[in-house]
Amino acid sequence: MEKVFQTQKTNNITTNSYGLSRWLKSLALGIIPAVLTALPVNAAQQISVGHEGLNTFISVSSLESYAETGEINYELASYMLLLEPEDEEIYRGLLQTRYNFPHQIVSQFLHSPMGKLFLESLGEVIKIQSNSDDSSSIENGSEAIKTALLKSANDSEGLSLINFVRHFPSEIMWLEAKKILAVTEKFYTIQEETKAFIETVGNLTLKEAYQENKVDFSRLPDIRKKGKYSFSKQEIILEDTQRNRNFSTKFYFPNLSSKEISIPVVVISHGLGSNGVNFESLAEHLASYGFAVALPQHRGSNYEYIQKFLAGKTKDMFQGNEFIDRPLDISFLLNELEQLNKYQFHGQLNLEKVGIFGHSFGAYTAFALAGAEINFNQLKQDCGPHMEVLNMSLLLQCRALELKPQKYNLKDDRIAAIFVLDPVNSSLFGKAGMSQVKLPVLWGSGSEDKITPIVLEQANSFTWLTTADKYLVLTEGADHININLGAVHKNAFTSLEELIKADPDVVVGYANALGLAFFQTHVGDRSEYRPYLQASYAQAISEQPFNLSLVRSLSETQLNKVSKQARKD
Repeated sequence: MEKVFQTQKTNNITTNSYGLSRWLKSLALGIIPAVLTALPVNAAQQISVGHEGLNTFISVSSLESYAETGEINYELASYMLLLEPEDEEIYRGLLQTRYNFPHQIVSQFLHSPMGKLFLESLGEVIKIQSNSDDSSSIENGSEAIKTALLKSANDSEGLSLINFVRHFPSEIMWLEAKKILAVTEKFYTIQEETKAFIETVGNLTLKEAYQENKVDFSRLPDIRKKGKYSFSKQEIILEDTQRNRNFSTKFYFPNLSSKEISIPVVVISHGLGSNGVNFESLAEHLASYGFAVALPQHRGSNYEYIQKFLAGKTKDMFQGNEFIDRPLDISFLLNELEQLNKYQFHGQLNLEKVGIFGHSFGAYTAFALAGAEINFNQLKQDCGPHMEVLNMSLLLQCRALELKPQKYNLKDDRIAAIFVLDPVNSSLFGKAGMSQVKLPVLWGSGSEDKITPIVLEQANSFTWLTTADKYLVLTEGADHININLGAVHKNAFTSLEELIKADPDVVVGYANALGLAFFQTHVGDRSEYRPYLQASYAQAISEQPFNLSLVRSLSETQLNKVSKQARKD
């Protein structure tokens, strides 16, 4: 029997819809506004979003015909009134879109712990009626969603919205329309809040720059350019017998003219599924200015581990104990460097005051080493059926609940300053955990971050820091994912190319310059670099369209004003 959709006319949503918001709207209005034909009227009213009694029944064949030819038949005529005229072609395009993710990759993800969290959350929106004669038998649709996604991904026509419906293993699909439309509305609100946040940080940058002592940066060295030192690279193999864990580290050592010079040290902690190659530019930049830089591989969450996952050799995208092992990797590395310093590096390495850079999961690692403790109460509050679906980083953070809820002593007193980029942090640490960080923090964010969105994951967390030396750097147009496409299954290119973008050279230049200034100031004790950690320097090097802002002062009160203004607009 062909599935038939019943939709109920809703009030129009006034937005500048695009991207994910359009996808969500099509989800609400197109693929699964539920098969309610067997449900009693009062059940239908529970999920209606607009006027009562204006119900339209739509068959899958009508949607398929519309997607292929653009023809709007009698079934679709009144239904299309739900869309703005300018959105009709966009909607049709969404119905036509095919995603060519390899079936194995889809299967691996959906069967992984992170995938299960995703399905459980989505299953609270897309439900099934297990008994067609009993409208009260509505259940979480996670298993049905998984089946439909797997069959669609294995379909010769590819994964699409219509194929998803076609393969849904139930004649009755219950759509929690209010929830979907609420998510859509929230997405729009977040977009507006993000715009308001960018504007606010930009204005604060102007204000701080006006209040700073004037500096003519044209007369100072351009620290975006490489420094004067050459450097050597080597690979160090480390084996921690107590944890039965071995891992490799790339080590950059500057070639200095005198063996009496003390060399500051920085460690770079990569994100989930990375191998640190994207931050070799930062490592080489720091080494050219006289830093020793270490890039360890966190073997339970690095590129090699992800490749095993994609090949079906492991069930997880990362090992749950990585929340503990990652910080311990860094501490063990520093212990080993202390030993090597005695006989290989002539005692030059300054390991009493070490800097750390971390991206995403690596930023979590940096915060843990700086003293932030995992907040299990916060995790329990933020994870579960009502998890914020628009904050994708929660799929990672919530897995910390697999750990035994206790206090873990991960702080390393040798860490003196941390530079974090697009950090995964808010639920893992909460306000209580973040306030424990007393070290200088340079916090980098991208306005287009879809994994750790600014207004959901980062902005509030920055205000929770109580350290006197904190800097928020915002780059417009920068995204979260910047991995090398060569690291991804080639058949997934067409579907991932819009998500994975390499950082432009100008953005890399921002990170190199500000990272250098930060570590020189707070690790190398080079006060002449402090002027670069100012709003006026961000203005001086900012280039459109990747506008750069830098502020040191941002309060929760200011964020609340941003939110209120965005909602008012």
